[in-house]
Amino acid sequence: MVETGLERYVAEIEVRVDSHYSDGVVSLGTIVELFGMAGTKLAYMFDGDGGLMRAFDDVEFLAAVYHGDFVRVTARMLGVGNTSRRRSYEAVVVARNFGVGSEKTHGELLDPPILAARATGTAVTKLDRQRLTPAAFRGGPRTEAE
Repeated sequence: MVETGLERYVAEIEVRVDSHYSDGVVSLGTIVELFGMAGTKLAYMFDGDGGLMRAFDDVEFLAAVYHGDFVRVTARMLGVGNTSRRRSYEAVVVARNFGVGSEKTHGELLDPPILAARATGTAVTKLDRQRLTPAAFRGGPRTEAE
């Protein structure tokens, strides 16, 4: 559940991913790294500082991501404590060329996208680094993480 007033804090990135595995599957670590990138963008929006990821509470890998896939990752602010920021993450495959058509250059947009992974977690932004934090959330409500 999203704390009131945080609905507008949503960050998205979209990237093409590569694989070093012979079967073309993208490393799960790559997906977690993308969560971090989207989370940093969200932190810049909210605090004006990248902060640091403290922990992922729940990470689910739901579908394979392949070399050449375009992945959209969304990070959403769920709750704000004094220094903690609860976030959710979602990674969806929006375009794919792996196994599509007869040529390596063939690809297609996926409609609907494939939900590949999701997670929740907590990041921390030190008080002295919170340059843009909205006044309504400064020293804000405590969350379970604090």
